[in-house]
Amino acid sequence: MKTYVYGDSFSNTLECKCEPGEMWYAPFVQGDLVDRTRRGSSTDEAFLLMHHDAICDPGARFLFGTGAMYSRLTTYTDGLYDKETVREHSTIEDCLEFFSTQGFDDHNEDAVKIMHPDMFHHTLVWTRYLTQVILTASLLPPTSSWLVVHMHCDRDEWQSPHHPMVKPLLQRISGIPNYIDQQHSCFNLCRDHGVRAVDWQEYGEHGHQGPEGQRLFGEHIKQIINERGLWN
Repeated sequence: MKTYVYGDSFSNTLECKCEPGEMWYAPFVQGDLVDRTRRGSSTDEAFLLMHHDAICDPGARFLFGTGAMYSRLTTYTDGLYDKETVREHSTIEDCLEFFSTQGFDDHNEDAVKIMHPDMFHHTLVWTRYLTQVILTASLLPPTSSWLVVHMHCDRDEWQSPHHPMVKPLLQRISGIPNYIDQQHSCFNLCRDHGVRAVDWQEYGEHGHQGPEGQRLFGEHIKQIINERGLWN
């Protein structure tokens, strides 16, 4: 069995200055760990990879730590048409080096929302995101073990819950126990417990959580999983 992990720098061992066994997802790893996290990865890129793996390896476990939801657009840099290097005998592993991100101001997402409202309108962002979570549930058998959590999202993030594009998605997602919403994000939990990021001096409370914060979040998620009876 394999366990695939997805996300950006907030779930990346190098950026969080952690060993794999110290990360939030460590208690849930079964078999070989396949780390598909990447600094600067967008949520679209992570979902794309997760859905590919779910189709090709449905018996695996899939763990997605949602990072920055705003300020990033996925790019793919392989050559066009006959200049494309990934061919029929290639694998998804051969594609990874070509994923990149068109980043805006990653460390000031509020400013990004104001400067680029057409691309990062909160209703558009959440509609796309929740749709991807629902798609994940539809791709995997009910007995599959997967999890989508939030690493860096404030519980007060405005979601337009009564908007006609968002409301039906929230109603549908309320029946998907594998999704743990932003109320239980690593950011909120560590702030509530006074746990500082390892790079606090550079990024303040928006930095990356080290071993202490990662373990705290992992234990919190494990408690929620047990309460919901997942994977039993």
